[in-house]
Amino acid sequence: MKILVVTGKLAEDEVKALARKFKFDVHVVDVEVAAFITPSHLRDLDLSNYDLVLVPGLAKGDWRSLEEEKGVKIRLGSIHISDLPLVLKNLNKIELSHEIPACRLLGTVKTEETIRIVESQRECKFKIGEVEIGGRAKIVAEIVDATKLSKDELIERIEYYCESGADIIDLGIPLEFDVCDVRRTVKVARDHCKALSIDTFDKKAIEIGIEQGIDMVMSVSYSNLECSELLKDVAVVVVERDVRRLKRLVESLKRRTEKVIADPILDPPLGVASSIARYIEYRRIDPETPLLMGVGNVTELIDADSIGINAVMACIAEEIGVELLFTTEASVKTRGCVRELRTASYMAKASKIKKTPPKDLGLNLLVLKEKTAVPSRKPSGSIVEAKANKKFVRDPKGDFRIRIWNGKIVCEHENVTIIGKTAKEIIDTIIELDLVSRLDHAGYLGRELMKAEIALKLRKNYVQDEELKFGIYS
Repeated sequence: MKILVVTGKLAEDEVKALARKFKFDVHVVDVEVAAFITPSHLRDLDLSNYDLVLVPGLAKGDWRSLEEEKGVKIRLGSIHISDLPLVLKNLNKIELSHEIPACRLLGTVKTEETIRIVESQRECKFKIGEVEIGGRAKIVAEIVDATKLSKDELIERIEYYCESGADIIDLGIPLEFDVCDVRRTVKVARDHCKALSIDTFDKKAIEIGIEQGIDMVMSVSYSNLECSELLKDVAVVVVERDVRRLKRLVESLKRRTEKVIADPILDPPLGVASSIARYIEYRRIDPETPLLMGVGNVTELIDADSIGINAVMACIAEEIGVELLFTTEASVKTRGCVRELRTASYMAKASKIKKTPPKDLGLNLLVLKEKTAVPSRKPSGSIVEAKANKKFVRDPKGDFRIRIWNGKIVCEHENVTIIGKTAKEIIDTIIELDLVSRLDHAGYLGRELMKAEIALKLRKNYVQDEELKFGIYS
């Protein structure tokens, strides 16, 4: 295939260096920034010798019409030059687009392929509600102190967990409870999820849950074994640290129900290693019974970002053969754990199936760090060292108060309150409404709104005029 890559003057040297390696031709348009290239720049160019013309990923224009006019396939390449080799190596795997940059398409294709590979592993030991246990590790998401929530709060929490990727919703019952609250909570939750669990050692709460149609009971141990008489038609999670005692308890409960899940209990740091050893030992003596791992015991009890912890724990669980991953988002620092574990479960399973490390799968849990570096260029022209101007002059058109609320940025002016999800749409609205008259004020608003947008995306706190905090990177 004969390929022409179109670029601007700033990227000329880098693209030509790649051309020598990957054997494609280069056309340099007389513009500095490649993203400013439009179809008009190629209209007088003879493209008849090429099978494919790659234009910059962010180049705007009606490339479809130009393709029809020229009779040659003209498609968007990558946004960054560093991604161009990956696109060239995978041209046979994707149909390039006139609107979507090739690097993004490639990521989508990889994601879809990974999900397809994982979902094709249809192994079902048994079902909990509508959820098949087997294949990818299923995510159990606990709603702590569920009986203390109102109906609307409970439904909102369940819907959030399900949208985040929870397979099974677990209702955490407090040590002291009202039986009416348990009955109400289970009844409400039953209609809003595919599989429902109740987490309690109390026999009465378990009895009420089963009466109202729960699918799984957590947790049964030697201390509340009298509950076993209730467990005929539901799944049960059996908890015990001693592996041999756990095996005996599992065998005992299998006489009541075939849906028994073993939990050797994952301990918080610094007990994780020894508890993982228990899981390995249990899997050795019992290769068949599904295992549950309480990853939330680690993420909740360490002051470290949950993302990497969930990724590693999901991979460890997959190596062992764990079928259910249990977590919660009971604290601010663990917000997003359900979504993280869901993604990690796909990455871990795909890695095991493909016999490769969990990378380059189209799915990732990278947030603050990236896989590839975009080359930076040495500054040119007349260089001036920047310095801050601390002088403050109030904008006669008024001030703004900026905050985050309900997943959106709120920008309040004395005349109007503007709400949106991005800094650009809010600043554009401010300009359209003629609410700013000074350049320094507009610059300030741009900075603060962008900080608010970043905080929103990273689920961090935002306080106007305070720096965003990034732990050791601050």
